[in-house]
Amino acid sequence: MFRAVISEAKEFKKVIDAASNLLDEICFEVNEEGIKARAMDPSHVALVSIDIPKEAFEEYEADVHDIGVDLEAFKKIMNRAKAKDKLILELDEEKNKLNVIFKGAATRKFALALYDVSSSNLQVPDIEYPNEILIKAGPFVDALKDADLVNDHVTLKVEDGKFIVYAKGDLNESETIFEEDSESIISMNIGENAKSTFNLEYLRDMTKAASSSDILKIYLGTDMPVKIEYDVAGANLTFLLAPRIES
Repeated sequence: MFRAVISEAKEFKKVIDAASNLLDEICFEVNEEGIKARAMDPSHVALVSIDIPKEAFEEYEADVHDIGVDLEAFKKIMNRAKAKDKLILELDEEKNKLNVIFKGAATRKFALALYDVSSSNLQVPDIEYPNEILIKAGPFVDALKDADLVNDHVTLKVEDGKFIVYAKGDLNESETIFEEDSESIISMNIGENAKSTFNLEYLRDMTKAASSSDILKIYLGTDMPVKIEYDVAGANLTFLLAPRIES
């Protein structure tokens, strides 16, 4: 069986939005401890990891199940959530569907067809990073928007104790510099200068679910995948994005 109750449906919507920005489908692995999912995007450039402990739910009961869903369909349903709706997720094994129930001014029920999305057994690679930056999401997202004006790739740099978001086009450039004492920075653990270039659209998709005040953990090294972590609605979201290796 599987039944989970979330007090604010709109908050859980952020988790589904974060996954659907990069993935078409996903397998949620549920057990008595909570929900987790790991998947690569179709181009195998980005990895998405979701961990939701049972403590994040108002009510939670589950035994071991793999629940494969089409994320676009799930997202459309979650878009129907009202501001004060409670969300109930229930597995209907007989009909092979996930019941998505909103309880508010009325009780509204959707039956989401399950797909044979096999569990990937992916793990988030245990990479030693030389640099860790804790930054408010809003200023980082603004820096990505600035970079988007000049190129579709962006370079993340650690240089002389500063965290820099830089983009260069054929004619124009964009640069945002975060110093350690900036009000945007929570902390910086800098081991060495580093520089890597990434697809900008992927980075923007990875951070769309974050509110401006959310704290991003960004792990960075030279020509290494960037790792971005943040918490939404009691869920831990982790993204890895492969760098663009400059010739």
